[in-house]
Amino acid sequence: MAEPSPLRRHSPPSGGDRQHRRPPRPIPLLLFEPLKSTPNNRTRWSMMTTQLQLSSNAPTATRSSTRAWAVSTMLVFLALVNWADKAILGLVAVPMMKDLGIGPGEYGTLAGAVYFLFAASAVAAGFLANRVPVKWLLIGMVTIWSLSQFAIWLAPTFVLIFLCRIVLGLGEGPSAGLSFHAAAKWFRNEERNLPVALQNVGSFGGIAVAAPGLTYIVNHWGWHWAFFAVGMAGLVWLAAWAFIGKDGPYGGQTKGDPDVVAADSVFDGSIRIPYRKILGCRSFIGCVCVGLSAYWSLAILSAWMPAYLRNAQGYSATGAANVVMAISLTAIAFLILEAVATNYLMKRGVSSRVARGMMASTSTAIAGVFVALVTLTTPGAAQIFVLCIGFGLGLVAFTTGAVSISEFVPALQRGAVLGIYVAILTSPGVYAPMIFGWIVSAAGAGDRGYTIALLISGALVCVGGIAGLVLIDPRRDALKMMTFAEQV
Repeated sequence: MAEPSPLRRHSPPSGGDRQHRRPPRPIPLLLFEPLKSTPNNRTRWSMMTTQLQLSSNAPTATRSSTRAWAVSTMLVFLALVNWADKAILGLVAVPMMKDLGIGPGEYGTLAGAVYFLFAASAVAAGFLANRVPVKWLLIGMVTIWSLSQFAIWLAPTFVLIFLCRIVLGLGEGPSAGLSFHAAAKWFRNEERNLPVALQNVGSFGGIAVAAPGLTYIVNHWGWHWAFFAVGMAGLVWLAAWAFIGKDGPYGGQTKGDPDVVAADSVFDGSIRIPYRKILGCRSFIGCVCVGLSAYWSLAILSAWMPAYLRNAQGYSATGAANVVMAISLTAIAFLILEAVATNYLMKRGVSSRVARGMMASTSTAIAGVFVALVTLTTPGAAQIFVLCIGFGLGLVAFTTGAVSISEFVPALQRGAVLGIYVAILTSPGVYAPMIFGWIVSAAGAGDRGYTIALLISGALVCVGGIAGLVLIDPRRDALKMMTFAEQV
């Protein structure tokens, strides 16, 4: 007796429906690379292909390339504004600590406050994205974070900054997950590396633009006016997004016609997989390990790098801002190179385990080594080079993590899973600045505390990269996930 297909319809079609249906056709499986030709794998592939037969009279979804890239461009600018919002506290750290009369420990608490509700809002918005258009979720999110910045501008006190940073995290928490999900709705699996990489380019472009721009504002008008500037940037983005923003066709069932699905891969159709299976698979865990380690270094870069360069290394405010900008530009270069290299490799049949997983994991492990090497350098060109590699190279993990997860997660669940992924990987934003600050404070005067904190950070980043090398293999887990799939 033949085994029942794992893709089950909850309500079978009526007899009348059956008469008007076209003959069953296989769902395209474009995301799977060819398996090695062994008897075991040939049998497995044959069984999997036979089981993935769906009755469908659904027309193929279409998209406008112009609209797809217009939406993608807006998401890049969103990332730019988002990271300018995050980077602002590090850029105003020295004058703000002086005016408020706080030390490194209290400042670390302020820096980490943005992540208190970050994870919870990322998960909640991810599940909402399964039902609510991403366009409107992004509008609500940017409105929240812009208002929080205006509040700090109006009344810059320690307590108010602390509370507003928490509200800021509530609005910014879903940003990355929703943006990745929005891009995935407009681009097929093999196309997604570039638009997601460009979003990350926008993130580090935000740091690069914010560093000199906000430093100029601080030097000429005071640090609290920097918060006004980023709040206004959010409002400008909202005005443009209201006209340009729209959800794309690659999101499972469309709202207007539940029978219309995008014919890209079975994961872009109307199937679901138990969340415990997705979150427990090796590739998801590996992407989280690499993302956690990369985000640790990003949290340190955003919250502590300007203060480290000024207090421990003797840089001026402008010099520290220029170093942060150089690190951001280096990250942008690596992101673009990674996206181009990954597309090149995958078009030539290289597995996503190599093209995406190994590339991100190796880059992160190497970055960890360079973070530790920072402690052996002195101010100058060599130190800037090591800082750029250490804090710029590993950040390619944010692109490859999101697109790798999209390979084995159904479109109807992608928003929620990416929200959970972002919530986990951004958690170092809560504790990394505080732990770093505690280490610096505990070591007393001088740069000894910074040295210890950087060595610990380098080790953590390197271990995360090594874990990714062992665990990430999207194709393997995509095939495994299909054994748990249900048609809805």
